[in-house]
Amino acid sequence: MKHIKFLLAVALVSVIAISCKETKKEEVKEAVEVVEETAVEVKEEVEVVVDSLATTVEEAAVEVKEVVKEAKEVIEAVK
Repeated sequence: MKHIKFLLAVALVSVIAISCKETKKEEVKEAVEVVEETAVEVKEEVEVVVDSLATTVEEAAVEVKEVVKEAKEVIEAVK
């Protein structure tokens, strides 16, 4: 949810910066700095989520391998 909020904030600031033609260059520069800072924060948050998902996927893969191995052993025992 935080990621979505950050992305919406970036989009909103970008739209405001682009659509306001009467805005002074200093204000636009400040808005660009805010967008860049937010982008860095979003990138860091996304990296954390990706790392945690990768770990979860690896753990799930190990569990699936174990279940398949156990299933093979049961099938061989039944034969």
